[in-house]
Amino acid sequence: MKRLIIAIIFIALSIYIGIYSYNKTNKVCNNMILRIETLTKQNNEIIENSNHDKRVEFYEKTINFHNLWEDNSKFFYLFFNNDDIKEIEINIEKLPEHAKNGELEETKQCLVECLEELEYIKNSVKLDFDNVF
Repeated sequence: MKRLIIAIIFIALSIYIGIYSYNKTNKVCNNMILRIETLTKQNNEIIENSNHDKRVEFYEKTINFHNLWEDNSKFFYLFFNNDDIKEIEINIEKLPEHAKNGELEETKQCLVECLEELEYIKNSVKLDFDNVF
């Protein structure tokens, strides 16, 4: 009887952790993807219309994005492949530096790579046949 209760507790805990990680991953990825899309639009506007005030604002947004990543990166390191997370982290680390130096094409490339990795992570937690087998 004890073994049955312990098994039920472990199964319930496993299901809870699975649901929690799925919901948290979707929430964080959606938030990060939305911010990346906003930063990409703003970066494209700066490329088209060179405006110093927008560059300063863009730089501040890249720092905020970096801080958001720092707040959520520990979660990702627990549940996902470290190589995928390192790719995102490397690009996010470069963002403020590129924005500060006015390297807008490099900034755009970092944003695209972050977006691709986050989309990959988000799609990897979906419950579908390809992810199960």
